Amino acid sequence: MSTPKRLPNDNGATLPSALQDSIYRIRDDREHGASWLSREAARSMLEGAKSGSNVTAEQQLEQLHAVARAFVDIRPSMAALANTVARIWAATAHSEWSAYARLNALRSEAQRSYEAWDAASEAIYHHARPYLAGTLYTHSRSGTVEYVLTHVAADQYTIDGRRHIVVSESQPGGEGLATARALATAGWQVTLVADAACGLFLSDTQTVIIGADSVRADGSVINKVGTYPLALMAHQAHVPIYVLCETVKIAAPDFPLVYEEMPPEELLPQPIAGITPRNPYFDRTPPELITAIIAETGVLSDAKRTRLATEATYLLEILATE
Repeated sequence: MSTPKRLPNDNGATLPSALQDSIYRIRDDREHGASWLSREAARSMLEGAKSGSNVTAEQQLEQLHAVARAFVDIRPSMAALANTVARIWAATAHSEWSAYARLNALRSEAQRSYEAWDAASEAIYHHARPYLAGTLYTHSRSGTVEYVLTHVAADQYTIDGRRHIVVSESQPGGEGLATARALATAGWQVTLVADAACGLFLSDTQTVIIGADSVRADGSVINKVGTYPLALMAHQAHVPIYVLCETVKIAAPDFPLVYEEMPPEELLPQPIAGITPRNPYFDRTPPELITAIIAETGVLSDAKRTRLATEATYLLEILATE
């Protein structure tokens, strides 16, 4: 068995190195979106729940509880991460069961959660396809959006030639370049532009399509910084903006959704007296700027979104009180 490491701020809980490393890896990731990171968290919990460990089932559950609580805290802009691990842990909420039975239930739910992402992306593709005509515009890097657009490039509607999309570079971080590269490989004709150039290019596009790291109960969207000004410009230009995301990204109403800030050195490598750099990676787009949110169940209604937010609250309470 790997050497246990202490999990910071979790009352002395210890973790195998593989689980501890998964926390640090997801915490420090700057390349992937919430869907990919949530799937990685599910995979980590699945691996941690597998048999063959030299610890008891009770000790494995203790470790996995600590891991789940850590995942909730490390990426506070990503409700999907918190909701995913809370749902996995909720499978153990049967005090009358043996530790072994609870561990098996957690393992089954982690497997289901891990496998659910591809099915969700496929369903979102079918629901979103009618809205994706003409030249598109996207921002940042979303695994869900990338999946959908890759399939759009290959479907029967593109037999008349390569589809065209404008991709903003998404600074700081510049993950828009990875999106542009992936879409060009899939067959899109890609125009890569600076974030601030959106006003110049929106007039030539028919639809803006973005992902989401979280969706608030009120319908506002947390996504990579630059999404809000893009949505403002799209609204001004009368270009619809669609958000593609899984229902697991609907945040509990009281989930903090802190706008994560990254190292200021990305903006100012060398300190300058009198200058305080701020480097937020996320912003909030209000619901009135969003045309529709499309999930694996279809276009989300206000009632559906509210129900999912309430469900997220319930699951997080189970995780917090166990």
